[in-house]
Amino acid sequence: MNPSHPVRLLATALAVGPVAAEREAALNAPDLDWPRLLRTAGAHLVTPSLAEALRRPGRCAALPAEVRDYLDGMRDLNRLRNRDLLAALVEIARALNPLGIEPLLLKGANTLLAGDYPGAADRVLGDLDLWIPPAREAAVVAALRGLGYRPNTLAAPCPSLPWDAARQHHAPALVHPWRPVKVELHRRLLAHRRDDAWLQAGLTTTTHALAPGARVRVPDAGTRLLHNCLHAQITDRQRRLRRLNLRQLREFAALAQQHPEVLRPALLARLHPRRRRVLLEYLAQAEDWLGLAYPPGLPRAPSAGRELWLQEWVLTRPGWRRALTALDVAVRLPPRLVRLPLRLVLTPGWLPWRLRVWRAGRAGAMGEPPAARPTNRRAGASP
Repeated sequence: MNPSHPVRLLATALAVGPVAAEREAALNAPDLDWPRLLRTAGAHLVTPSLAEALRRPGRCAALPAEVRDYLDGMRDLNRLRNRDLLAALVEIARALNPLGIEPLLLKGANTLLAGDYPGAADRVLGDLDLWIPPAREAAVVAALRGLGYRPNTLAAPCPSLPWDAARQHHAPALVHPWRPVKVELHRRLLAHRRDDAWLQAGLTTTTHALAPGARVRVPDAGTRLLHNCLHAQITDRQRRLRRLNLRQLREFAALAQQHPEVLRPALLARLHPRRRRVLLEYLAQAEDWLGLAYPPGLPRAPSAGRELWLQEWVLTRPGWRRALTALDVAVRLPPRLVRLPLRLVLTPGWLPWRLRVWRAGRAGAMGEPPAARPTNRRAGASP
């Protein structure tokens, strides 16, 4: 890929290790298209991380003053929001600890802890992901309701089959009435039950005191790396779509660099054999895009080169992106068709809901203002 492509430039700026000299030269070019780079950073939710990355010595000596002010402002705003999320987490932990529950932090919630990994303070969080014992879900929801949290009434929920709720790996999201905080209570670490069973088998945790009376559990570094990889590549279907998400990949690379001792064959053994190649391909992505040193104790996936090539083609050729999206829809269609008769019989409101979603999408494609369109977000969906 051309080193001046905005995604490649962004990856160069966010790199956790050395990258090719031509990539550094492209980032320091005097005619750098800053508006395009900043739009790309916003799309990947890494603008605060970019602000801190460009402060490193030798990075973008000719950084325009207005760009620096914008980046610093976005970083400061994100840190203020993370401060609110940390305060909410302390409040939640204090409500749950007397019940004998120490919530397990998942995904970005771990970055709220001091000294997690370099750059963690600038990670953009969508919500607080917490794992709680499934048998205690009702008690936890009641405790959160006591703190003012309620289901998201702004999103139109999708009418669901009676057994759909139990199949979900997290409960419907709860939002705070005045804080910018959304909480997802996870019943499993991962959506796929088989992957979840393999991951939980090797899970170890440590207790962390956020404040007096506020204790949470933190997963081991290996679990965090595997969870990041499987959530991005399988749950979010990035591997099937050949999509790149620099926020998730950078967190993975920074964690891997911070904990090289866990990157051993034993880490592969914690995955189902069908998923081991996924981790090796993800490590190759972190090496190619972000300069992570590939672990010498792990083999390379023969398919890694092909996957990197496909990823670049999807980034640079919209036709490939549309083709892979269509393939993803086709793969997911058969089980949906099997459930369709039951949906039509047991949830009469499902078809009108789908029509409203379709009309909202059509209105968006034609440029109708968002305020005039009905929401198409189902309750509890992740951002």
